Amino acid sequence: MCGGRSVCVLMCVFCFCCALKRKHVFSIHELTVTGKDLRDCGKQKVCVTSSADCPASAPESVLSAESFVNTSCHFLIQEESLTCRWAQLDGRAETSSSFIFTRTGGINRCPSILHFFSRFNLTIKSTSVIGQKERFSDVYPVVIEDIVQAPRPVITSVNVTHSSVSVTWTSGNIAVSKCRIRYKRLNTESWRQTSGFPLLVVEGLQAFSEYRLSVSCIHDRGRWSDWSEETRVKTSESRPVAALSLSYRVASEGNSGFRQLLLLWKALDVTDARGLIRRYEVSYYPTNQPFLKKTVLTAELKAVVVVRAEEYEVSVWAYNSAGRSPDRSLRIDASLPHDVRSVKALWVYSDGSSLRIRWDRDSIAVNASEFAIEWSAAANPDPKHWQRVDGSTLTTRLPGIKADETYNISVFPIYGSLCGPPTSISASLQHGALLDLVRFGLVNVTRSSLAVEWMWTEAKPRVNVLQYRLVLEGADGAQSLTVFPDKQQHTFHQLHPNARYSVYIQAETATGNFSKASLDVNTPLIDYDEMMRFAVPVLLLLLVFGIFSVSSMTLCRKHVISNPRYSLIGRWLLDPHLQGNGQVCVLKLESVFPLEQQKSFIRVERRVSLRSEHEDAPPSEISPALRKPHGDAPPSEISPALRKPHGDAPPSEISPALRKPHGDAPPSEISPALRKPHADARAAGRPEDAHLPSLAEHSDYVQTGQIVSQLYEKSSD
Repeated sequence: MCGGRSVCVLMCVFCFCCALKRKHVFSIHELTVTGKDLRDCGKQKVCVTSSADCPASAPESVLSAESFVNTSCHFLIQEESLTCRWAQLDGRAETSSSFIFTRTGGINRCPSILHFFSRFNLTIKSTSVIGQKERFSDVYPVVIEDIVQAPRPVITSVNVTHSSVSVTWTSGNIAVSKCRIRYKRLNTESWRQTSGFPLLVVEGLQAFSEYRLSVSCIHDRGRWSDWSEETRVKTSESRPVAALSLSYRVASEGNSGFRQLLLLWKALDVTDARGLIRRYEVSYYPTNQPFLKKTVLTAELKAVVVVRAEEYEVSVWAYNSAGRSPDRSLRIDASLPHDVRSVKALWVYSDGSSLRIRWDRDSIAVNASEFAIEWSAAANPDPKHWQRVDGSTLTTRLPGIKADETYNISVFPIYGSLCGPPTSISASLQHGALLDLVRFGLVNVTRSSLAVEWMWTEAKPRVNVLQYRLVLEGADGAQSLTVFPDKQQHTFHQLHPNARYSVYIQAETATGNFSKASLDVNTPLIDYDEMMRFAVPVLLLLLVFGIFSVSSMTLCRKHVISNPRYSLIGRWLLDPHLQGNGQVCVLKLESVFPLEQQKSFIRVERRVSLRSEHEDAPPSEISPALRKPHGDAPPSEISPALRKPHGDAPPSEISPALRKPHGDAPPSEISPALRKPHADARAAGRPEDAHLPSLAEHSDYVQTGQIVSQLYEKSSD
């Protein structure tokens, strides 16, 4: 019970809401009667269109005037007919209507109540077909003379020029006082009106344009007639009033001095063309040689001419049957290149009975002002079809496509007066884009990236593909992007090492998607290629450094001699004014010279100079044998080897090594080390000394810490 009551309450609420939202509905009704349609109701002075409408009492007692609004009537003299129109409330119900005429005086009999001078009251009766519910309007007083409507005119002739139309008409035998004409351009909504009599002339029309027009007339005291049947007229042609919008592109022909000049212009608007454009004229010549002027005639919106790499003056005109348009001129320097980008991501697919084409602009290029689309049948390239869209539009529909034709489609980006290179594609209504994606494969894989490639080939796919998508799926989700014929490779970045990924090409169609090709790839844990690229240079660098170090040590040991001034022993040996005490001191140099260095040279010379104040050791600490030769020690204490060669010691006591090479000693007693290196050394049978230079006096060679001459003296002893 509770459930049934709830349903009833809900139904009541719903009905109440519907009643609140219900709006009044009106329907337009019209009824025309003549004298033959009237019936007399006897002494009640009432004429009706149906005998059942003769009232038993006054009709005012059953009025429903609120149901009848906007009632109007007119009388046609030629037909002697009365026509009334009104709007009736609750027009959804099917009803039948009738008139009730009540005479107000005179001899207005029912058959002749409808005439020019008649007066009466009119009541409209409406009866519903279902339920027979009757409704009556207000009583309308009618004066026929005031509601007479002129007959509908008939247009008889039309004369047109490029900017005006003259119209003549007839209105039967009824004289009219004024007429008006309404007109509008084809495919527009608003009407314009002008009046005149007896001739109607419409001026200020556009040339080569189609108009619809009709005429209406009125009596002095009557009402405007109905509009005549519409007549379509077309104004004649006149010369184009606007110049063409011209763009160009210069392309080189290899290494020759010639250039291809592409000229592209936009078709004139109908309002500017003022007629049917039949041909275009292109004129061009070098600016410094006007006598080389050339002219090209074409019916297309494009022209390609060959020019030299110099400056040209180019002009273009459009022609119709009335004349030519103003010229559009450009000064073009064909020697200068123009870096203008083409469109990318061009694709086309079938869309009902037409082809839908889409593209994308280059991200680094400036925004194009508009795009020009050219398409033609591959079997019949002429004529070519053109369409222009603004620079913000990246897709459009190509109409007029035949089902059994293959079309070549090109898109040109327009940047003001510059035109970019075209991007082309082939398509048909059955297959869409005539391209197929093949040879999908892996290019490279690292621990954080994955690269794949594919190729495009001309083919007729089995289905109409809306677009292709490259999809990468992994444990972290999926990522995808749309691929187009200008893209043949892609790299996915920021991947995880030692992870499994699935890469595939997905084709999207109107009925579903399917996978075109797929790959399963595992990313490595370590990039061996990167490791090798880092390790090989490091190893080579270490190898070069090691070779350099070993070579440097070897060269230093063989050729570098320590400077004796930086050691205490060196300063002791180089002090020439030290005096000795007559004792011979022996300086052992085994620890100074490396064993592998077989020969070293020490120069000892006698010098007289003051002791430097920067010496480290005082004279008292120096050995007496090294003091000045004329110092405190007596000559007897000085070693004979350190005395002067011509001093007190006899020559016999002087060491043969210290004698002059050409002194008293015979050559046999002279040390072989002091002989001439290139003569005596060879004679002594020591070829290893042949390369040594000649030594000055008081000089000798030291070998393994011992003087060479002493070594030879010991050996001779």
